[in-house]
This record gives sequence, C-alpha cells and structure tokens, in this order.
Amino acid sequence: MSNGMTKPLSKGKAKELNGLLEQLMQLGAPDYDAVDACLDQHRNMYGVLERIRRLEPKLRTTNDRPRMENVENFTKWATGKGCTLKNVRIAEQAEYGGLGLEATGTISDTFIEVPRSLFFYIDNSDRFRKLLELMPAAMMRDQGNVMLALGLIMERFRKDSFWEPYFDVFPVRYTTPLYYTPDDARELINTEAFFPALKLCKTIARQYGFIRKFVLDSVDDLRNNFTYDVFR
Repeated sequence: MSNGMTKPLSKGKAKELNGLLEQLMQLGAPDYDAVDACLDQHRNMYGVLERIRRLEPKLRTTNDRPRMENVENFTKWATGKGCTLKNVRIAEQAEYGGLGLEATGTISDTFIEVPRSLFFYIDNSDRFRKLLELMPAAMMRDQGNVMLALGLIMERFRKDSFWEPYFDVFPVRYTTPLYYTPDDARELINTEAFFPALKLCKTIARQYGFIRKFVLDSVDDLRNNFTYDVFR
C-alpha cells in the first residue's frame, strides 16, 4: 500500500488547487431551502471537486486484494488480540454488495466481544495533540466523525500499523451520498432524503477545504496522505 504521495504538486498545480479550494468554500457558504438552488449548489461544488480530484494524487488505501481474501487474516488478528466470535463469521453478502455477518449456529444475546484494546479512537497522545489543537472545538464536539476520519487516515498510511489487518477489510468505495453525481441527486427529489443528502455532501466538502487550508501543513502524518477521495 502507498505510504503517501511520492512528490509534491508543481507550483502551477498547487496554485490551481488553492484557487479551486477558494471556489469550493465560497460555493458552499450559502444555505438554501429551495430544491433548484440546492441542486445548483451541489452541481457546482461537484464540478469543482472533480477538478480537485484530477489534481490530487491517487493514493492507494488497500492492498489490492479482494476484501474476502483479507477476512481470514483479519479474523485471526482480531481473535488473537482478544476478540471472540460465537457462531458467526464474516461472509460476502451478494444481495447487498458487501460483507456482513453470517450465522454458523444458534445466536445468543452476546455473539461478539471486543476488548477495549481494539477500539480505535482519538486520544490526547503526542500523535494527535497538534490535530486537536488546530481543529475548531465545534467541529470536534459536534462532528466526531471528522476527527475519527483524520485519525484513520493518519494511521492507515503509517508503516507497519497495528491496525493494518482491520484496514484491509475496508471497502474501496461506499454507498453514501458523498459519491452521488448531480444526476443521482436529482433522483432524490420528492424524497425525505433529498435535503439531508445534499447537506452531507456540502458539509464534507467544506470540511475537506478547511482541513486542507488550515490544518494539513501542520500535521506531519496528514501532509502527504490527505486527499478528498481518501477523506470521503
């Protein structure tokens, strides 16, 4: 797996990227409650993000093997570290296009136990202290998923990470609205999901822009490993 970008952007591309970041933040500043305005905003931000994605390096976050080929190693790692599985196993769920739990016997009230040592979380250790200092308190308090995502990125690209077997079973792509095209978003009109989905896309895009502008260069473990694709 890649340990980050091999070389920095050229001055020309870095300048172009900074300009796109400014556009992204400006486009995402207004809040709209009309369908057409929300669609226009999503389409415009999507276009800028696509240009950003073309400039940013393509960082490899997997070991290039199918997820199921990594399950046995992950299971051995987890159980070797104190996790217990009772009459369940990880299996491919063809109907849903991903991995899930499959019963191998009678299920009891407790069928998985995970020791605290296998919990991944952000703490006040030296590795995360600078990140904690730079991130706005409101973002950390109300959007803990952002801090968790940044911690996962820092650890994912760390050489010989303790968590590598766990990361190797992550999907390459997710089914969240963050991957929706403008045409996909239009399909949500007249559903309860329309406004929340577009708000999520805008929020994550603005968080990405803020982190890239104000945090990235001060956190060594993020500097070469943070892109929009990895963050989302």
